[in-house]
Amino acid sequence: MQAVTRRPQPFAADPPGPASSTLYERIPAADLELLEQKIAASPEPPIREIWETAEPHQKPRLAVLFSTYFQLPGALAATGLLPDMPPYEVHAMARGPLAAGGDLYIADIVLTYLEEAGLAPAQGDAVLDFGCSTGRVLRVLGALRPDLELLGCDPNGPAIAWADEHLPMGRFFVSSTEPPLDLADASIDGAFAISIWSHFDAGPALAWLDEMHRVIRPGGWMLITTHGLDAVAWLTRGGHMTPESAGDVTEHLVSDSHQYLDVFGEEGDWGVKAEGWGNTFMTLDWLVPRITPKWSVRLVKQAALGEVQDIIILERRP
Repeated sequence: MQAVTRRPQPFAADPPGPASSTLYERIPAADLELLEQKIAASPEPPIREIWETAEPHQKPRLAVLFSTYFQLPGALAATGLLPDMPPYEVHAMARGPLAAGGDLYIADIVLTYLEEAGLAPAQGDAVLDFGCSTGRVLRVLGALRPDLELLGCDPNGPAIAWADEHLPMGRFFVSSTEPPLDLADASIDGAFAISIWSHFDAGPALAWLDEMHRVIRPGGWMLITTHGLDAVAWLTRGGHMTPESAGDVTEHLVSDSHQYLDVFGEEGDWGVKAEGWGNTFMTLDWLVPRITPKWSVRLVKQAALGEVQDIIILERRP
C-alpha cells in the first residue's frame, strides 16, 4: 500500500463554513463582477469548468479562492488573504487555483466543529497548527481572525522557512520528530492537527498527546483527524489499498482497534524521517482508554474530513 494523505477538494459538497462565508461577504460587488469576467476569459479551462459546474452553495468558497488566484486588488484588500504560493521544491499540501490564499475548506472544518463542540476560539487565544507545512490553514485564520495569536510548527524545515518569510500573521518554528515542543507549559489555548494522528504509530501518538496536554492550558482543546474504517473503504475504492491489505487492516481494527503500516521507507516523507511515521488506522475503542482522564472527548465526527478522516475534538483536563 502506498502512502496516501487525503486532501479534500475545497469545493466539496460541504456548504461554506465560517471562514469561506465571512471572507466571501467581504468581497466588494464590483470585484465579484470582475471575477466573473476573469473566469470567462481565463486561458485555463479547469477554472471555467469548475466554476460553471459548481453548485450554488459552492460558489462562495470558489469566489474567495479564485479572486485570490487572479489577485484582484479589491478582493485581496477586503479579505486580507495573500496570494503567495511556495515553489514546487518546498512542501505544500496543494497548489494552484483551488489552494490560492490557503485552505479554506480545512479552516471551515476546524471552525465549524470547534463551534459545535462549544470550544470556538475566543478573542486573543493562542492557537497552534501542529504539522502546519507551509501554513495553508493559518494564513486563512490570520485573515479571518487577526485577533488570534497563531503559531505553526512542522519538522519540515524548508516549509517552515517559507511560511516564516511570507506569512506575517503567524509565528512559525521547526519542531522535532519527538517531543518536546519549544513552548512553555499551558501556554496555548488550543491546537489542531490535520492528517497527523492518521500517521503516528501508537507510541508517537500517545507521546505527542501527552505533549499537547503539557502545552495546552486546562480547559483548552485539541482537534485531531484519524483514519478509521471509512478511510479503509475510501482508500480501497480509490485504488490506494489492495483488497488484501484492506482486509488485513479491517481485521486488526476489529480485533485490536489499531493498525500501523510503515509506508514511507528509507526516504521518509518529503525528506523527514521519523520512527513510527507511516499510515495508521485506529478506533475510539483504542484511543479513549489510553488518553483519559487527561483528556475528555467533546466531539466525534465520523469521516467528516473529505468523507474519509474522522474528526475528534478533545478537551484538556487538569
